[in-house]
Amino acid sequence: MGKEFTVSTDYEGYVFLGWASGMFETDKGAKMPYHNMYVLSPVSSYVSEDYQASGMKAEKKKCVSADVWQDLEPGTRVKLFFDDKKRVVMAAVDE
Repeated sequence: MGKEFTVSTDYEGYVFLGWASGMFETDKGAKMPYHNMYVLSPVSSYVSEDYQASGMKAEKKKCVSADVWQDLEPGTRVKLFFDDKKRVVMAAVDE
């Protein structure tokens, strides 16, 4: 059975929810690995004539490897570190 956790809307960072890892087929038929993590984060506080948002958003983040989420439990607050391709290269617990 899964562990319950509470996410505070006051928290400004990412909350780890889970992950998925496997193989996908490219347009040319080659098999390539993928590693994704799922997080919650606050929506932007930006407001304009055409846009406003409130609450949290769920996001899928591409990761360089499955090592990124090693030892993370769903509900953990994390700081994410990205490479130049916007892939997560490291996730550190945010105390």
